[in-house]
Amino acid sequence: MHIVYFFTYGYSIKSWESAGILSRELKIFDKLIEDFGLKFTFVTYGDNKDKEFKLNKNIKIVPIYSLINKSENKYKNLYSSFKLSKLLKNEIGNFDVIKQNQLLGSWASILLKLNSKKPLYTRTGYDMFLFSLKEKKSIFKIFLYYLLTQLTLIFSNIYSITNKLDSMFLKKYFLVNKKKLVIRPNWVSNENYKNFNLRYENKILSVGRLEKQKNFEYLIKCLVNTNLTLDIVGSGSEQENLEKISENLAVNVNFLGTVENNQLLKLMAEYKYFVSTSSFEGNPKAILEAMASGCVVIAKDIPNNVEIINNKVNGILFNEHSMPLQSLLKNINTLDDEQNLSENGIEYIKKNNSIEELANNIYQDIQLITSK
Repeated sequence: MHIVYFFTYGYSIKSWESAGILSRELKIFDKLIEDFGLKFTFVTYGDNKDKEFKLNKNIKIVPIYSLINKSENKYKNLYSSFKLSKLLKNEIGNFDVIKQNQLLGSWASILLKLNSKKPLYTRTGYDMFLFSLKEKKSIFKIFLYYLLTQLTLIFSNIYSITNKLDSMFLKKYFLVNKKKLVIRPNWVSNENYKNFNLRYENKILSVGRLEKQKNFEYLIKCLVNTNLTLDIVGSGSEQENLEKISENLAVNVNFLGTVENNQLLKLMAEYKYFVSTSSFEGNPKAILEAMASGCVVIAKDIPNNVEIINNKVNGILFNEHSMPLQSLLKNINTLDDEQNLSENGIEYIKKNNSIEELANNIYQDIQLITSK
């Protein structure tokens, strides 16, 4: 079975590599190829450099800017993306299913569906419309995200989300055939386990883009008058501001930058404690990977985290009232049942977020929409 896989608009294999996620993203494709004999054509928003990557022999790479010239004008590039179905006709040959990664760029997949009459499987990791509301985007952008979400829900044969909250939100605010919606959580694994008692005692780890959403300023302020060092993996527009804050408050913070995913998993296994202060999330990969690594995860009690973490069973949830983060961090080395929290986190991931289960579910989804 041949799947035409559209990358998120603007993304390429090169950008996956630059973000440190290439090895991770490819694992699910290798699994689907190995277990079910699928073939893929990657339609990327890259150029001929994407073709230089040596991927699985059952993955063909079609970068759109190897077919057309990329313009310096972003609006011309956007316009070109609406003509992809015609541009790709001779490149992809016969195929069975279109799979769209994330909502952004789904118009290209929808147009190919209309031209080819093949089923469309859309996969989203988070709800762009919901995030646009929380990030207080312009009314114009919010409207566009709403419209794009509604159109993609209409034209998709399957629309996968990663968590129950997104499912409830879509059912409440959009016209949607509930049979199209499937929940497919992110997969994670980590074979780099290290004995819990041999990990850092006075260091905590946090991972995420250095942006307002991740709330790192709050985390740094909660570390005042503690003997803890904070290591942050990630990059973003807030770094300079966060560096100044940590310096002014005399908090020891190491900004580690972007780390390739395999190296990140090894790094996580060195820490007892992982902290997430994000104001909102989808199905947070960093938290899931930290749990898989045996870290005790301390996370804000936002709905998506509550869906994953059973407080004081497989992690710890905090809020500003009943269980403030600052108090937790000041007494972090006296937490009860650390070893059990670590082990329960690992077991949760094995049960709910294995790559084997996700691959099986994706294949079943594909069989369902190709049998109709």
